[in-house]
Amino acid sequence: MRHLFLITGTTRGIGKALTQAAEDQPDSRVVTLSRAAAFSSVNVQNIQIDLNDTDRIADALAGIRLEASDTVAIESTILINNAGVLDPIAPIGDCDPNQLAGNIRVNLTAPLVLCHHFYHFAKALPGSKWIVNITSGAAQTPYYGWSAYGAAKAGLEMATRAMALEFSGLDPAFNVCAVAPGVVDTDMQTQIRACRREQFEQVDKFRRLDASGGLVPADQVAAALILRLMEKGFANGGRYDLRELTV
Repeated sequence: MRHLFLITGTTRGIGKALTQAAEDQPDSRVVTLSRAAAFSSVNVQNIQIDLNDTDRIADALAGIRLEASDTVAIESTILINNAGVLDPIAPIGDCDPNQLAGNIRVNLTAPLVLCHHFYHFAKALPGSKWIVNITSGAAQTPYYGWSAYGAAKAGLEMATRAMALEFSGLDPAFNVCAVAPGVVDTDMQTQIRACRREQFEQVDKFRRLDASGGLVPADQVAAALILRLMEKGFANGGRYDLRELTV
């Protein structure tokens, strides 16, 4: 085994496509963390977890099945924090407080807890270690109705920069970056287009993108991200727009 991937949120969309793209790498093993039923095959293991329950993350990583012989030739161990939720989509006064808290747990708290446990899981393994945090343009540009989502992604980007400083001193084998995939044709986009303007003022922009064929297929995005990781990597602490890398 040359490459070990840990990917969150893999039941659909970008996460599902990332799993396939990672599987396509020669000599790779993929561990997915999702709400789907647990299973294990030769190259893929799914660990069932709801990332709202951050207390279960340590046990989830402890459940990764690796033979000692598998780990000897590892060249890279990669965590991709992909799982995310948009809800609630509404002005802050109309949001459900429990959904606000859940948004931050899944989009920010869970990735940070995963990074903590990934560090301890991967530091004993040979080769390079990568954390890729999937971010969004909403981390840098405010969107009406996305206060929680934008705040969580902005926090994740700052955490990425802080962790990069920490890793450069603690263990240079670890690198972390944030990657914005662009506007991808997923169920999340369907959810956005179904919003009322009172919830999300920019909804027409996304409806126009869909109508004009401006949404990028998830498999194209996933393949580009995995290829970049395998061939060039990313700068420690960098923030990338995948659209600019694939022009």
